[in-house]
Amino acid sequence: MRLPKADAFALELLAGSAVNCVVVPQGELAAGFVEAAHKQGLQVLAEAPADSVDAALAAGSDGAVAQGRFNAAARAKLQAAGKRVVEIVPRAELDWQSKPEVLATAQGLWPGIRAEKDGALQAHPTSGPWIETNGGALRFLRAIAAPETAIWITVRPPREPLRAAAYIKALGDAAISGATWLVDLDADLWAALRNNDERARKDWQRLTGVLKFYRDQRALCRWRDYSALALVEEAAGGALVSGGVVDMIAAKHIPVTVTTPDGLTGNGLADTRMLLTLDPAALTAEQKEAARNMARRGGTLVNGPPGWKMELPPPDRVTYSAEQLKQLDEIWREINSLINRRNFAVRVFGAPGMLSNLKAGEGRMALHLVNYTDYPVENVTLHFNAKLKSARWLTPRGERALEVYDTEDGSGVDMPLVEDVGIVLLEAAQEKR
Repeated sequence: MRLPKADAFALELLAGSAVNCVVVPQGELAAGFVEAAHKQGLQVLAEAPADSVDAALAAGSDGAVAQGRFNAAARAKLQAAGKRVVEIVPRAELDWQSKPEVLATAQGLWPGIRAEKDGALQAHPTSGPWIETNGGALRFLRAIAAPETAIWITVRPPREPLRAAAYIKALGDAAISGATWLVDLDADLWAALRNNDERARKDWQRLTGVLKFYRDQRALCRWRDYSALALVEEAAGGALVSGGVVDMIAAKHIPVTVTTPDGLTGNGLADTRMLLTLDPAALTAEQKEAARNMARRGGTLVNGPPGWKMELPPPDRVTYSAEQLKQLDEIWREINSLINRRNFAVRVFGAPGMLSNLKAGEGRMALHLVNYTDYPVENVTLHFNAKLKSARWLTPRGERALEVYDTEDGSGVDMPLVEDVGIVLLEAAQEKR
């Protein structure tokens, strides 16, 4: 969590919460605060200039955070002292190949449903209200980064005062993609909390409940994305741009696995029934052969049109322009016609204004749900293409068993009210022999 001020009030507010690390402006850092924070089990990172970390080291911080790259001298000092190094850089400058402890970017969208002039909801080529999400870019980073690398998105809230629901959307938007949002409260909420405002305290309690939930379910958030549909992506092809093909597919509640060209070889396509390669010319001969082998096993291989190449926005932008979206729509129409009515693991019905992501691990599946609307959603139905033994609904308010019933292709589950975020934990039925 980012703190605007390092003082006793901040520590009191965080006491007993799921926050385990705070980022503090270097000018606010004092040895006494660091010592007190350590007693509460908090790590303290100083927001230091990229060319000087002396004050952070003198105060005994656990590391330093820079907006940009540390210079060689500052980095050497931190590393020699055994401190954490976090560099918050534009998406285009993220370096996952060096396997850093943290990949962090401040470039992102504030999650929520996009509204046009006069509050009207805006639709996209996917139809329905369009959700501003960082999910596509974060899912690509999770797929390409080392498993032990933490992924931070540090997008700051809008200037207007916000309620707890807005922050919960930001937490959920990152968590369902295996990433973490650096909690950052607006100035009005901080002021209200300092004045012990009852409404602000209730918002904080609700927010910390969701923080605890995602801390407790951290393993489920880090499971791999699961689907019989796979999309090959590269950073050079737009994988780090929001509003691309992954976000379009996710808006239709169709699970998709993001893979890189290198992921095509080995066992990366074992569960794949349809593979989308938008730029097959970028694949090596070995990667093309792996894609063809998937098709020979009965899968469907969908290649982008010959010569089709997506024009990318400039590095300071993370979304496509209206003209670029028209270009993207050329290929989206074909993709949508192929995937729209197929079940690649689960189909979600009755969930406008929500996003979902199906993950698998430890012999089970977990369907993550985030509600981006400002009201609870009911009458959501899930149809899985596998027989299930059990389903449990995990939320910040507790958990409950869900009834599982047979469908023509597998199993179905009818959801209770979806207030904000939650996870459906699924166990497959044992196959009869």
